Amino acid sequence: MSATLSSGRPTGLVVHDDGEALDFLVRLFEAANFDVITAVSAFRAQTQLEGERRVDVVVAPWDSDHGVGGEVYRWALQKRYDLRDQFVFIGTDPPEEFDLIVGGRCLVVSLSRAAEIVRVALAAIKRRVHLEASRDVAFSFHSFKPRLLLADDDPMMLAVMGDLLADIYSVTRVDSGNAAINLLANQDFEVIVTDWQMDDGSGGDVYRWIEDTKPELAHRVVILTSNDGEDAQANAPGRPVFRKGQDSAALTAVLTEIVRQVRGESNPALEPPAV
Repeated sequence: MSATLSSGRPTGLVVHDDGEALDFLVRLFEAANFDVITAVSAFRAQTQLEGERRVDVVVAPWDSDHGVGGEVYRWALQKRYDLRDQFVFIGTDPPEEFDLIVGGRCLVVSLSRAAEIVRVALAAIKRRVHLEASRDVAFSFHSFKPRLLLADDDPMMLAVMGDLLADIYSVTRVDSGNAAINLLANQDFEVIVTDWQMDDGSGGDVYRWIEDTKPELAHRVVILTSNDGEDAQANAPGRPVFRKGQDSAALTAVLTEIVRQVRGESNPALEPPAV
């Protein structure tokens, strides 16, 4: 989304599997001067988000009666990571995993609080416009390659992934989770990409160490797996999980967005090296 949103109307994707609730939300956002697109299922929402049309905010239910918002959000963490902060969830009793997966990035608002739903949506859009502007400035200043830590005990995968990423990132390669932990104890990286299944310290060990020792780095972690990734998703909720060798374009987009986020934080540890 461009930082020049004020020149046009914001676009909201409204998702709900209840027709009456969907109609109510559509009327609500149209009255607030939104362009509204709709979806009645997670699949249709994903199709809309894969299209060319810009989406500034996603409004979807996520509670014990309607879980479609959770489905869409989990999908967005893999395919549209740039939208991870742009959800407004509708509900009164979000599931237990909500806080773990969302991590405080988005709010849940009752359907009965119409004005609050719109207010939260507008706040999310304004926050993103501000962050986009800040990150653009940060990118122009930090012209050096982002630092990426890649951990994988498969020599072929480590070589291939490292070579592919080296055009954009300054890649440090290690062949175990324990080696990654040793580096992270003394160095800083803008992105941390780790295989989940490793013998000498797994990706889970790396993530738990980060959560315990350097929790500020947790949002920089991307996980690779050789299977469906259910264990990784359960033990590192909210983190992007990619199956090895698949969907490299989505992985690249996630890595780019993480760097944008980190550089927008103006972390002194990531200043350009002295020359």
